[in-house]
Amino acid sequence: MLVIAQALRPVVKKAGFWGSVRTLARGYEIVMGLLLFTPVAFLAWFPFVSEFQTRMLFNQAFSRGLQISRILGGHRKDRTSRHKE
Repeated sequence: MLVIAQALRPVVKKAGFWGSVRTLARGYEIVMGLLLFTPVAFLAWFPFVSEFQTRMLFNQAFSRGLQISRILGGHRKDRTSRHKE
């Protein structure tokens, strides 16, 4: 409805409803902002959400890091034998 009013802006202005359309649009934006951002703000207070986000974002990097550390680490038997010589 608001998009239609924007498309017909000159007509709506002449009819004198433009102020009402703007007020309705602002109210819609406020309500939608509250509906979308209130749960996000509420969940941001909990520490487990941050840990979960980090794990989800960098899961592949964590897995690769573990594989690379195994490759670079080598076998412990080889390390101890080198240090004994």
